[in-house]
Amino acid sequence: MHGHNHSRIFLVTGPRGVGKTTLCLRTIARAREMGLSCAGLLTLREDGDRRTVMDVRTGLCRPLTLSGPGGVPVGRFHFDPEVLSWGADVLAHSTPCDLLVVDEVGPLELEGSGWAVGVDILRAGGFRLALAVVRPELLADVRARLPQARTVKVTLENRDNLPARLMKRLSVRSYSTP
Repeated sequence: MHGHNHSRIFLVTGPRGVGKTTLCLRTIARAREMGLSCAGLLTLREDGDRRTVMDVRTGLCRPLTLSGPGGVPVGRFHFDPEVLSWGADVLAHSTPCDLLVVDEVGPLELEGSGWAVGVDILRAGGFRLALAVVRPELLADVRARLPQARTVKVTLENRDNLPARLMKRLSVRSYSTP
């Protein structure tokens, strides 16, 4: 059985810098205001090319990028392998929850490393709503792995209204509905 009917997955995509992570942060804030449980990972941009990963449930942040060489090369970044495995562990223990965020499903995940477990967790269900951040060039690959997911394209025009629209999807059905 592939996931549950009441688990909805949205692939959040759009150009670099349009606000995909900000959309996730705002949706989490709204869900928490409603008393809903949120879990997963967010990748936050610091100054320049530095990235930090946040455990959505606890708020704990760890630096993902290494300043020097070493680590796991991804494009122009070098990721800390310890933080990658910590993040994978966070995702592995993220469900059950109301809102699951996987930021992001990227090149590493598609080749089976990084936070590839996030794809398995998304497939398994155990959440009411999931947001998975995917860059446009990887969308076809991720859709092939998660055919039940819907795509949400973030634009400068729609990004401020999207958190409320996504929350409507969350509040339509309670988690116990068959």
